[in-house]
Amino acid sequence: MSPLIKDSSLQAVLNAAEIVEVVSGYTSLRKRGATYLGLCPFHKEKTPSFTVSSDKGLYYCFGCGEGGDVVRFVERMENLSFSEAVEQLGERFGVTLEFEEGGKVDSGRRDRDARLLLALEKAATFYQRFLWETESGGPAREYLEARGLRREVCDTFRVGLAPDEWRGLHRRAVKEGFTDRELDEAGLLVCQSGKTYDRFRGRLMFPLIDHRGRVAGFGGRTLKDESPKYLNSPEGPVYRKGQLLYGLFQARRAVADADEVVVVEGYTDVLGLSQAGLSNVVASMGTALTEAQIGLMMRFTNNITFMFDADPAGTEAVLRSGELARRQGLRPLVAMLPRGKDPADVAVKGGAEAVRRVVQEKVSLLGFEVRKALDEGDASSPEGRVRAFEIVREIMSRATSPKERQEEMAVVADRLRLSPDNVTLLLRGEPGRKGDARVAGAARDKTGAAAGAGAGRGGGDSRAPFGGVYGRGPVGDMAGRLLGREAAVERELLVAAVCNPGRAAELLDAMTPEHFADPSNREVFEGLRQALVAMEHSRDLEAALVSLKDQARPDSEAGKLFVRLVLEADQARYSPGVLEELHLRTQEQFLDRSVTLLRGGLGEGADMVEDQRRLFHLEQLLQRVRLNLQNLDPEEGEA
Repeated sequence: MSPLIKDSSLQAVLNAAEIVEVVSGYTSLRKRGATYLGLCPFHKEKTPSFTVSSDKGLYYCFGCGEGGDVVRFVERMENLSFSEAVEQLGERFGVTLEFEEGGKVDSGRRDRDARLLLALEKAATFYQRFLWETESGGPAREYLEARGLRREVCDTFRVGLAPDEWRGLHRRAVKEGFTDRELDEAGLLVCQSGKTYDRFRGRLMFPLIDHRGRVAGFGGRTLKDESPKYLNSPEGPVYRKGQLLYGLFQARRAVADADEVVVVEGYTDVLGLSQAGLSNVVASMGTALTEAQIGLMMRFTNNITFMFDADPAGTEAVLRSGELARRQGLRPLVAMLPRGKDPADVAVKGGAEAVRRVVQEKVSLLGFEVRKALDEGDASSPEGRVRAFEIVREIMSRATSPKERQEEMAVVADRLRLSPDNVTLLLRGEPGRKGDARVAGAARDKTGAAAGAGAGRGGGDSRAPFGGVYGRGPVGDMAGRLLGREAAVERELLVAAVCNPGRAAELLDAMTPEHFADPSNREVFEGLRQALVAMEHSRDLEAALVSLKDQARPDSEAGKLFVRLVLEADQARYSPGVLEELHLRTQEQFLDRSVTLLRGGLGEGADMVEDQRRLFHLEQLLQRVRLNLQNLDPEEGEA
């Protein structure tokens, strides 16, 4: 029991609150003997198992085991604290509560707050009637109709209209017995320089209702060309913006039923989505969430989905709010809207089906951050892909679970044109082999590949297609190697192949697509291999070139490489020796990746023995390839 409310007051509430009347507001009850029977409001069932005893003041469900008194029922149904439930029942059944000394605000403050809440409630009713029952409300009704918002949903959220007068509400409130001071503290009146006037004039009014159903303030949208577009109640005794969520009172049952809350930014977003059938939606009222608002939602569910506007401001709000939710131990999701759209646009114009698609395609906050980084990165060049990956790797380190991290692997692989295995390898953060630079350097020194100045056409390029790339920084940098350098070697192998079609037909026929880490290079490899096979059978090089030309569409990375192959085919820029070296280097890269992945995935039991045998075999092949690289004849590369 709460230490704040006196036992006598609690007992008075329990005696006054008729449990059958309270429960009947949530489920239909039928009298059966001395008790009442109905479907349980706490779980789905077809056969009634929920029993209410008026004499004992208790309820119990024989299906799910939920039971208690009327206070417990209101706590559970409305997601209220014990004190809030007692206060709500006290207000409903006319019981004045007494509090332990020092346990609550004094009676004067309670009386004042009650008066302010009453003034706000009456103001909401006044605004609502002014919108729908007066001729002056015509333009506002037309505005709502143009926005696609029907009266039914407007009534659910008590949308109204403030008269376009200086004292329209003031005159009515004074007749109701409210003082200027009370109206000022309620945020309805402005008192300035001895003058008083309505705070809201000629604005569409959205009552800000707390989770207990009390009107605590208002948000007013102008219908004219004036600033500010939205005007909110000032913070005061009963209104704290950071502690209230617009629409939560109306959405509370739907949130509990769905075990999820969808958070949007604005009032009309809530109305539009609710009208389209998405009832578990609330609004942060245009700002990033506060800890108090997160805590309020967590009283109903731990599953939060953000659906903010698809613009830079909305994106930043998602990141800030999502990080706050993540710090509370939650795993927030993001429902991504079409670019430039807000939830109300999608709901009103696309209807329930459009909303359903957006919600179905939601991603984790981690996935949203990853996609944002990839969208802003430059994946058209190896250097851009490396930079993008470094940002993605830092984001992925914030994953709350291995499952969440795994879910984004395919996206990263697709956007950076890597295989999923390579993404896994890179994200492990394993450094590259220390011997790579030494082996590459020894091979270059042996073959003259890096320094072969004047060895062929174009100065030294015929002997050093990858020298410029391998010469930048440590080859052991895994991200750079897979995202740029390995792709460069693969690409140059394909160019050297088209320059030496006879020998290339043999070499490429023994390779597989898995030898190529870059998906675009993989696609070109398959097309080139088919063309060379056709050439071998027909002995017609021109026909093979026609096959390549058919695939040369520069609207993709693969298409651009096909264009390059067609242009390089008759240039003989790369010698057979370069082809041999590039072939070995591509094999080395493939085997190195395979060995690293197999080492990282060694398990236990029977599979481990087979994996160890395969690992030993691959390591032997890798040593053989590296030995062949060291033994290349430098004269073979002369043009």
